[in-house]
Amino acid sequence: MDNDHARGRSFGGHGSAASTAGASFTSSVLHRAGRLFPATTLALACAAGCPARTTVPVLPPAAPQTGVGAGDELEIRVAEHDDLSGTFQVASNGELDFPYVGRLDVAGKSPVEVAEALERRLADGYLQDPQVTVRVVSRQNREVKVLGNVKSPGSFPYKERLTLLQAISLAGGLDELAMPRRVKLIRDTLEGRVSVEVDVRGILNGRTPDIPLEPGDTIFVPESPI
Repeated sequence: MDNDHARGRSFGGHGSAASTAGASFTSSVLHRAGRLFPATTLALACAAGCPARTTVPVLPPAAPQTGVGAGDELEIRVAEHDDLSGTFQVASNGELDFPYVGRLDVAGKSPVEVAEALERRLADGYLQDPQVTVRVVSRQNREVKVLGNVKSPGSFPYKERLTLLQAISLAGGLDELAMPRRVKLIRDTLEGRVSVEVDVRGILNGRTPDIPLEPGDTIFVPESPI
């Protein structure tokens, strides 16, 4: 009986040593693998305990805003006529009030088109062969819209690095009927209007990074069917 206990202790001792050696070998292999294949090793390690992250919707960049809009400030220069040159602001109805010319509808026109329109009007009985240049020095119509099931829907001034979650917050947050997993982000691009669905819950719990917005973006929060 004493011999059996002795053998059992001897076997147990060898088993413990074998387990320790196995763990040491596995650790060594993973360490070497980590140096050679860090992404693979991280993926294997995360398979057991890392929180799942969802894919971030990808939107193409917004179409560049070239047209003049309400509130924009324009620097207008008329060659050899400093008295007609200066900074002018586009009115809320999209019109520009300019000396001799009066009111001119410039909404949606490019700076070159505004300059050409001013040259035509100034040449009509006021100046001989006028040369006009127009440059946008400040845009005031940069905004994003948050519509649907939010507490205070509307348009909000765009600021650099504004994100989707921040814009929803500007609108007072989601109301009690909102469907946060089907929020739409709409953007006008050079290829046309693009819309993607965003699960706002993923942003709130850290599974999805917040999405940076661009001027002109529209966020629509639908109503939950239940």
